[in-house]
Amino acid sequence: MAPYGTLYTWPGNPRIPQSLIAAKMNNLEIVLPEFKFGKDNIDPAWISKFPMAKVPALETHTEPPVYIAESAAIAHYLADVGPAREQLLGATPAERGRIQQWIFHAEEEVMPHVFTGLRPKLGRAVYDAELEAKALSSLERIVKVMEKQLEKSMWLADTEGFSMADLSVAGCLNSGFKLWLNKEWRDKYPKLMEWYNRLSEDANVKEVYGEQVLLE
Repeated sequence: MAPYGTLYTWPGNPRIPQSLIAAKMNNLEIVLPEFKFGKDNIDPAWISKFPMAKVPALETHTEPPVYIAESAAIAHYLADVGPAREQLLGATPAERGRIQQWIFHAEEEVMPHVFTGLRPKLGRAVYDAELEAKALSSLERIVKVMEKQLEKSMWLADTEGFSMADLSVAGCLNSGFKLWLNKEWRDKYPKLMEWYNRLSEDANVKEVYGEQVLLE
């Protein structure tokens, strides 16, 4: 079977795991070509497809092709085009609403603060203790909400199985757990870690996340 689409991104981008997992659950093969940010994304032919020149960006091999930028939009699209649609996006209006709520939380309440902590680790910013402290404080606000939610439900959106709510939040935290949020921090949130480990044991998730070597 021919690949379903091509996903343009830079190596190790923490914004794409949920898209790759959704694709696997829907039996969609996604190509990840070598991509040089700052070069390939300013090529006129590429900009004709993605005018904002942002990555990640998805180009489907359908007829006609579909061009989508923004990580949350890509993940939603790939979740919506296969047999796992209802599990990933919700089977009822209530489930779909709760799932979207957590996707927004991932984008606005989790990822920005994790990125603040990761940038110095990746050599993309100078370490600033004050900024790190603010990021941790802001992150802990939503994590405490997650901890309470996971005391009463196995999954964030109170669904039968994991959904894009879980994949979106865990995708944000995955790199953080490996490079920034150490064991002492993680031990404060046992329900969070039980949830993360439970999700990570799924075969499709495990294939995308790789070996779980978390920061000590």
